Amino acid sequence: MEFERLEQAWRSQANTPDQQAQAYLMEQLMHALKARRRGEILLFAIPVAAMALFTAIAARSILIGQTDLGREWGALAMLGVCWAMLGAVAVAALRARRTPGDGSPVRQALEALLAANRRARVNYRIFWMSLPVFLVPLLVAVVQLNQVGKTTDRDMGQMLLVFGVALGASVGWNALRFFKVLKPEQRRLEGLLAAYEGS
Repeated sequence: MEFERLEQAWRSQANTPDQQAQAYLMEQLMHALKARRRGEILLFAIPVAAMALFTAIAARSILIGQTDLGREWGALAMLGVCWAMLGAVAVAALRARRTPGDGSPVRQALEALLAANRRARVNYRIFWMSLPVFLVPLLVAVVQLNQVGKTTDRDMGQMLLVFGVALGASVGWNALRFFKVLKPEQRRLEGLLAAYEGS
């Protein structure tokens, strides 16, 4: 959503609280909210599909006897942490869902956008809390694969390098998104809501 255009329209002389202006602004905000929700669902569905695939592969490996759980439990612990993180994100999203409150449609739309921003910031905190918990089973799983002879020392080094680059990229992306998108958006939405309540 282009907040600059929204703020210009909001603060312009033509912005009067008549029914036509409220209906137009409500329509624009609802379009932005629906697009954001579709994006959130897609971004949540991708890791869920990947985790389902990895879990099916792990289950098949256990069922056909390729995996000795006594010596290779680290991979299952890693899957468990990933599923727990996805569950925490889903619970946070369900908890944040609210029925529209009283007030004008414009206020409700601004509050809904602010709630979506708050959910994204909660997901950011969940990511940071789960990261150290995830690293321990990841390292254990890689070492266990080497110990049971499924990987060489060179393979283990390459896996750790790939995982390190992927985790570094994920940390960088999440931090950049938080400070360059979520925090400025939060301030703008709170400012618009305060301006609306003051008018």
